[in-house]
Amino acid sequence: MPQQLRIFHCDDSAAFTRLVRHWLEDHPDIEYVGAAHSGEDAMTTIVEARPDVVLLDTMGSPGDTTLLRRIRSEVPQARVIVYSGYVSLLEDGELGAEADAYIEKGDDEDALVAMIRAVAVAAPRR
Repeated sequence: MPQQLRIFHCDDSAAFTRLVRHWLEDHPDIEYVGAAHSGEDAMTTIVEARPDVVLLDTMGSPGDTTLLRRIRSEVPQARVIVYSGYVSLLEDGELGAEADAYIEKGDDEDALVAMIRAVAVAAPRR
């Protein structure tokens, strides 16, 4: 079996993280290693989980960019995908510019899995 991609999910909705976990559990090359529901909880658990990819929700908070920068600093191997319902607002914004990729929550499971795989093998943005 190929090495599994370790995925961590930051989202303020516990119900949505459960849904995404359910989606990802069907893929043998992906391991869901945790979730956090606030920025305050995210860094401790992300550092411990050592993910390959972080799915980062946003609601346009300035703290989102700070969290992304901390992830880059403290877990430099992790790629960051902004996974949000507000992707159209990010395309020209600071957070969108600093993420490795972004995908809208309305996209289906297959689009999310394809994005995770593509970002995981791409050279990191630094």
